[in-house]
Amino acid sequence: MNELERLRQIHRSLSDVISQMEAEQRESPSLITKTVRLGDARSMAILAAIDSAGGSVSNVEFESILAKFGRTLRGAGGFFGGAGASVRREDGKLVITNAGTTTLEKWKQRYGNKWLEDLVTPEALGDRAYPDNSRVTFRA
Repeated sequence: MNELERLRQIHRSLSDVISQMEAEQRESPSLITKTVRLGDARSMAILAAIDSAGGSVSNVEFESILAKFGRTLRGAGGFFGGAGASVRREDGKLVITNAGTTTLEKWKQRYGNKWLEDLVTPEALGDRAYPDNSRVTFRA
């Protein structure tokens, strides 16, 4: 058997293994979970809410989003600070910045696009009884 034919055979074998593994995963989704700091999850949830609202929200909408995820305006300064600010004020709206979008995309790459829906304890995001250094778990 020449080298090219041997490589084709290996390729077919790998394709079969990959197909089988994908089928098994569809039938029995992974029970693997990931755990992160609650403060980080809250921040990403706020950015995700602004992003899903088209990238900008009014002051009232921003306050509502903050409250939903256990934050107040007083504690939101970190979104506006420094060169890497994730939110800025523009024409009377609060707009997610390129840095904020990049941060959110990195989070999604690491934890998946559905991380927010897959939280095991979503109520913890908005409950101030859980401090930011608590841990929150979601399905990976």
